[in-house]
Amino acid sequence: MQRISLSKVFLYISVLLFTTSVFSQDKEEADINTERLIIVKPYSPTVSDAFKVKQTPTLNDSTAQKKKEVSYDIFSFPVASTFTPAKGRAAGVTTKSKPKLFNNYVALGFGNYSNVMAEFYGGLQVNRNQELGIALTHNSSQGGIDNATLDDKYYDTGLNLDYNGEARTFTWGAEAGFQHQVFNWYGTPNFLPLSDQEYSNIDPQHSFYAVALGGNIDVERGVFDKAKINYRRFGDNFSSGENHVVILPEFEFAVSNQLINLDFSADYVNGKFDQGFGNPEAEMNYSYFNLGAHPSLKYTEGPLSLDAGVEVVYSMDGENDENKFFVYPKIHADYQVAGEYFSVYAGADGGLQQNTYYNFAQKNPFVSPTLAITPTDKQYDIYIGGKGKFTESISYNVKASYISEQSKALFKHNSYLAVAPREDYEYFNSFGISYDNINTLKLFGELQLAVNEDLNLRLNASFATYDNKYEKEAWNLPQVKAILMADYQISEQWFAGASLYFVGERKDSYNYNLSSIAGGQNQHVEELGAFLDANLRVGYKLNDQLSFFIRGNNLAEGNYQRWMGYSVQSLQVMGGASYQFDW
Repeated sequence: MQRISLSKVFLYISVLLFTTSVFSQDKEEADINTERLIIVKPYSPTVSDAFKVKQTPTLNDSTAQKKKEVSYDIFSFPVASTFTPAKGRAAGVTTKSKPKLFNNYVALGFGNYSNVMAEFYGGLQVNRNQELGIALTHNSSQGGIDNATLDDKYYDTGLNLDYNGEARTFTWGAEAGFQHQVFNWYGTPNFLPLSDQEYSNIDPQHSFYAVALGGNIDVERGVFDKAKINYRRFGDNFSSGENHVVILPEFEFAVSNQLINLDFSADYVNGKFDQGFGNPEAEMNYSYFNLGAHPSLKYTEGPLSLDAGVEVVYSMDGENDENKFFVYPKIHADYQVAGEYFSVYAGADGGLQQNTYYNFAQKNPFVSPTLAITPTDKQYDIYIGGKGKFTESISYNVKASYISEQSKALFKHNSYLAVAPREDYEYFNSFGISYDNINTLKLFGELQLAVNEDLNLRLNASFATYDNKYEKEAWNLPQVKAILMADYQISEQWFAGASLYFVGERKDSYNYNLSSIAGGQNQHVEELGAFLDANLRVGYKLNDQLSFFIRGNNLAEGNYQRWMGYSVQSLQVMGGASYQFDW
């Protein structure tokens, strides 16, 4: 059987999708769907955290302030009266002035550990229908963690340009981005059988770069609805390289008065690592091309809304000449039992997740450039829940789900290699990827409280249990996670915010060979303690354009370990200013 090159298959699919989109544009033109932004409080500029655990809370606001309809009748009848009212004047109503909006924003902050933060977001109106957006972010630190054996500095800079245009019947956009990151493998312990000179010879620096290009088009009428294409090149200073292309065309048409959506996907990734862990001669290559189709039907009848569909995916493993076919459910139903105050929902979801070196490095920047890359088969995610609101200011969401995943990626600590020569990430200071088949039972709850227009509170928590097939534990996956966030507009000039992140205990495993210490090869399970990360920020708005801020991070737990061997910076204090302006 003749082997078909994946690059040729990808080329054919790209040409076919591009041709389809062009013909559909010629037939009918339309408009891009823009996101709707609802501002519930005056804008208070905030800044990105430096060297902090990136925890992204999931917020599902199930309430929206709605005016109730009021029905009343007036019954008029004459009343005899000799009362003559005195002339008066209408009482004045005090209202808050709306803050002026600016197109550009810049912020700069400095803190202990030589932390530096810089942000710039700008917009330039090229003409009436086209505009250019610029975003630049930077976070860096010169390090200084107390128990770090090696240099623990870091550097993270990103630049993104986007250009958007609007025609008579459609909108389009293009973007380009660049990212440069430096994270050191500073987690080497001080008990290894190494001399001071050998410790000093370790170069822990691991630098990443990424270049991304993308485009999109959104059509208002016709069968062709929208399409996106994204390309990213990712690499590091160990000659690792990865290409990732994603194409997502979407179609929409009516059949028997029902709206049918038909979404396609083409996801291609290929990459290489120059060597395996502990094996400098073993070059590691990977290549996957996933083609997917997702038809769905949306149905609404009274309090019931239903989105029913299925996704089929054909996956081609270019390195091992293996092809697989997958079918996933895509069903979601919502029923309003008591209007906006209580509704129940349920569904089943699934999909083939394309794992990449880039995604792994963003989640855990201390991975070694020797990873095995393979997709994760999320067979199904069956869930049921309820959401609504207790009052106009208190909303809630609860959910229970059961998830089955094949080849789920787990971060696992790499071993220490007792035999020299070693790479700089082979000193018991890096992480690899282990895959396992895992069933997860998860409970989730969320509560949002709007005390008034100035104070908002959000709380969510989740509890999960894991059933593993091969590994002893679900490495580095916590059972308990919780997030509390608060925003408070103290006065017209003063504003404040707080966030608490709680992460429960995790376990990690590794093999080590420290014959001079432990007497040979052993497998060890390490338990990482739970931690609470508390953060507080306070700001002062001098005028509509200039604001000052001071921020404290990691106020509760000191230098806890997010990953085994990697303590974080303890108490961090940063001060700075932000400025808004127009060109």
